[in-house]
Amino acid sequence: MRHLVLVLLLLAGCAGTTRNGPDPGRLVLLAAQTIPPESATLRLQYGKPVARNAVREYDPFCVLEINTVSDSPQGVRPDTFRVTRIGHSIGTIADTIAFTTSHPSPIKVGLASDQRPTHIYYKTLFWLRSEQQPGVRLLTCMSNQNLPGVYPFMRHLTLPEMREALGADFRLEIR
Repeated sequence: MRHLVLVLLLLAGCAGTTRNGPDPGRLVLLAAQTIPPESATLRLQYGKPVARNAVREYDPFCVLEINTVSDSPQGVRPDTFRVTRIGHSIGTIADTIAFTTSHPSPIKVGLASDQRPTHIYYKTLFWLRSEQQPGVRLLTCMSNQNLPGVYPFMRHLTLPEMREALGADFRLEIR
């Protein structure tokens, strides 16, 4: 029975939900951020940037995404980004597209003995827009919810959890 519910949960999460409106909110970047070389993302956890391989995935974290990958670090300047759309999804991988040149595609993680996922990410996606920095496109906040004993309580992050992951350099204002 547990496997059936898990499969239904994953299938429901694939479709995702989206909230559109005239003004869902904004993300205010108060201090410049640096996207690492050979990447188009910056991971934030506990209020500061963390390396891709240093994220504690069971705790809340956010990923700021830009349009381009470069051999050099890329800056994102302080700005106010309009949130144009908010969505929710559930997935077995943290990244939905390839974010680095060294990792050309996302990798699903599973146990060798079965097909069940070891990671289930409840993601909240904020599509961003700025006239001054059109290359900044998305903020995704999530955590791996696949912990023993939490199966009936899996959920998307709360706004305070997202704000804590982002830290003082970001102000997420959602209506």
